[in-house]
Amino acid sequence: MEPFRLEITPTLAQHMSYQKFGPRPVRMLVMESNYWLDQACARAAATMGWEVRRVPVKMIGTMSRDMLKDLFQAILTHQPDFVLSINLSGMDVDGMFARFLDDVGVPHVTWFVDGPRTIMDGNTSSTTPTSVALTWECAYVSFLQECGFGHVHVMPLGVDESIFSHPPVDEHPHPPTFVGNSMIHEADKEMRLVMQVPALRAAVDDAFDSGRVTRANFAEGGSSILGAAAAGFDKAALYHAERVFFIEGTRRLRSELIVTLGPHGLHVRGDSMWEALTTQIGPSLGYEGELGPYYRNCPVNLNVTSVQMATTVNQRVFDCPAAGGFLLTDNQAALHDLFDVEKEVVTYDGFEDGRDKMNWFMAHPKSRREITERARARVLGEHTYQHRLQAIVALLKENFA
Repeated sequence: MEPFRLEITPTLAQHMSYQKFGPRPVRMLVMESNYWLDQACARAAATMGWEVRRVPVKMIGTMSRDMLKDLFQAILTHQPDFVLSINLSGMDVDGMFARFLDDVGVPHVTWFVDGPRTIMDGNTSSTTPTSVALTWECAYVSFLQECGFGHVHVMPLGVDESIFSHPPVDEHPHPPTFVGNSMIHEADKEMRLVMQVPALRAAVDDAFDSGRVTRANFAEGGSSILGAAAAGFDKAALYHAERVFFIEGTRRLRSELIVTLGPHGLHVRGDSMWEALTTQIGPSLGYEGELGPYYRNCPVNLNVTSVQMATTVNQRVFDCPAAGGFLLTDNQAALHDLFDVEKEVVTYDGFEDGRDKMNWFMAHPKSRREITERARARVLGEHTYQHRLQAIVALLKENFA
């Protein structure tokens, strides 16, 4: 059966036939769903003189009649050059919005900053010839191409310099710290769903026990991690298994970091459930107001990358040095494309190596400052969200102008 499409009248078609990416300032419509990246992109666009319209949408659940009205009115009155959503937020499961944007010739860009397999969950209704999928992790490119997006590109994260932009300081009143959620609550919630199917729980436990839950293996999918056992489970069970591999796998990495480096002075700032692992804990930090100053006033900021990122880097890699903080991070392949590694960012291979490097850099403040200054210059010079939006528009002009 043909999918439902909204009727495009001749008057509407004429109204929407305006030139995309013409001489006027770029017009961007953001489908705003409370992702931090919505705000970062809108702020970055405004600093470049773009005309930005934000329309509230649902990340999960049903949009109200008023929200739908506001969305369509914004498209018609703002006449955007493109529409941006994060992780497909605001796009309906039947693909009606995507087909409408395709029919009126407005490119829809969705930027995946989490694993797209569990976000899409097999639903490809929002893929059209004018849909553009950006992914912060190159390992998902082939998956998104197979889903049917008209255009797929890698787009790493960046920094919102309106929040994170300060030179390093010489005094550091805080201890070396990892800032992040313990993920204990989230992992328990996902594991309870898996435990409803005993055979699935056994297969998931075996995957963890045998060491198959790695970033590289996760890029191939939860079924790949389960191996031959995957054939015995339905789609819903495989979905929950992949969620557990991501969330529980990341929880274990973070816990191992704290257990290994905690005895050497590493503290943690996050949720209260860290108390199960360490007494060196402080409360969570607000992203927009408190995190930047904390990075800056910390001698060493530890980073560990999520299981869902096979090669790429997380937000901390850009935020921390831009805020004037020294970063010590696990060695991800994408770092070598984004930075001059060792001169601009220090990496560790394994948590024992991380412990040794944390101790060394704690004793060498001059080296920390020099590396931070070089990293900050690189981030602000090449990796802001202004840079990312300019790259997005260059891609869109090439295909849709």
